[in-house]
Amino acid sequence: MLSRRQFLVSACALTGAASLPWWLHATDRENSWLVSAYSNQDNQHFAAAFDLSGNLINQVQLPARGHGPVAHPLKPGHAIINARRPGTYLIEVDFNQGLISQQIKAEQSHHFFGHGVFSRDGKLLFSIENNFEQGHGEVVVRDSINYQVLERYHAGGVGPHECKLMPDGNTLVIANGGIKTHPSMPRKKLNLDSMSPALTYLDLNSGQVIDQYRLDNHQLSIRHLDVSSSGKVVAGLQYQGAKTDQVPLAISHQGQDQLSFFHADEQVWRQMNQYTASVCINNTSNTVAISCPRGDIITLWDLKTDRFIEQIKMRDVAGLSVVKQQFVATNGKGTVLQPRLARAQQHRHQFTNVRWDNHLTSVKAV
Repeated sequence: MLSRRQFLVSACALTGAASLPWWLHATDRENSWLVSAYSNQDNQHFAAAFDLSGNLINQVQLPARGHGPVAHPLKPGHAIINARRPGTYLIEVDFNQGLISQQIKAEQSHHFFGHGVFSRDGKLLFSIENNFEQGHGEVVVRDSINYQVLERYHAGGVGPHECKLMPDGNTLVIANGGIKTHPSMPRKKLNLDSMSPALTYLDLNSGQVIDQYRLDNHQLSIRHLDVSSSGKVVAGLQYQGAKTDQVPLAISHQGQDQLSFFHADEQVWRQMNQYTASVCINNTSNTVAISCPRGDIITLWDLKTDRFIEQIKMRDVAGLSVVKQQFVATNGKGTVLQPRLARAQQHRHQFTNVRWDNHLTSVKAV
C-alpha cells in the first residue's frame, strides 16, 4: 500500500493534465471507473483506478508487474489484479479506500498466467494458472470472498492465458497458447518447435473439456479473446515462427467445426507485426478492436463478417475496454484514447510518468 506522501505525489502526476469530459454523459460519469496496472519510470508497479473525467480515484503499489484486472461483481469499487506471468500473487484491491483487501500467493509448483474471470453469480473466481511440475495449465476454482481453492481443473493444454465465461454461464472458453514455460526461466519459451495451441471449451459443472479446436499452423499462439453477447468467440494470435512470415492474426469461432480466420489484406497482417494484445468486442456497434503494440496500431473489425474495417495509429497500444458503447484504449506511453475512425476526431488524455500495462477494465463505482 502507498504511504500518504507517495499517494499524493502519484495523484498529482496522474491528474496533471486536462480532464476527460468525452467518455460519458454527466449522469454516467460517477457510475464507472477504469482500472489498469501500470509501471513508472523507476520501474515501480501499481494498480490504479481513475474516473471517467480523468481524476485518480486511488491506487496501490504492487509487489511485481500486474497484468489483467477483473472487476469484482459483488464488491463495487473492487477489482482483482492478476500477476503477469510467471507471477505468484493475486490481489484484491479496494479502490474506494486505496487498500489491498487481500493478497493470495500461488500454491507450490504453480504460478498465475495473468487472467481470470468470475462466475455469473460472482461467488466463484476462475483463475488461470500454470502447474509447472506437471507441465500443463489449470483452471483453479476459488471462493470469491476468501479465495481459497475449491477445485482444480485441467485447462486442456499448455500455456493457457485469457479465459471468458460463455453466455450460458456454465462454459469457460480458454485461449491455450500452447507455449511451455517454467519460472526458473521466467520469460523463455521452451517448446516452440512442438507447441500446440488450442481454443478450448470447459464445462464448469464437471470440469471436463467438452470441445477443442486447433489451427494448422501450430506456431500461431492463441493468447487473448473476448466473447460476444451471442456467444461468438474472437481471439488474437501471437506468431512464434520466422519473422519474415506473413500470417493472419485473428480468428473467430461460433458453433462450426473449425476456427475461422478474419479477412484482411496482406498489408494489414504485415502492419500488425505478428503480435496482438487485447481483444475487445463492442456488442452495440458489432465491432471488434484488437490492439497491436508492436505495430503501433489498433485494428477495428466487423463482428458479423470478420472483415477488416480500419486501423488507428497509437504507439505501444495494448489495453482496451468499452465504456458507454465506445472503445477506450491505453498504451505504454501513458496515453488514454477513445479511438474513432480516421476521419473522426480522436479524443486523448496524457498521464505523466505512467506506462499502462497490457489490459484495461471498468469497475462499478460506489
